Amino acid sequence: MRTTISIAEELLAKAQELSGRSGYSDAIVTSLRDYVALRERLAMLEELYGRRVPHSAGAIKSSRRRRRWSS
Repeated sequence: MRTTISIAEELLAKAQELSGRSGYSDAIVTSLRDYVALRERLAMLEELYGRRVPHSAGAIKSSRRRRRWSS
């Protein structure tokens, strides 16, 4: 899809340098893909750690004390 946007020259040059792409379009597409992937990973981490952890350190220690090991 063709789109006209304004991007600061320094930002575009840095995106090209970091992405290793020579063309403007390739650098922008690579940067957008990386950004989307990063945001998706951050959302998964927030979902994972936003909930209560199923096992607390205290619960683990308590279950270890109650367990009887036999040989």
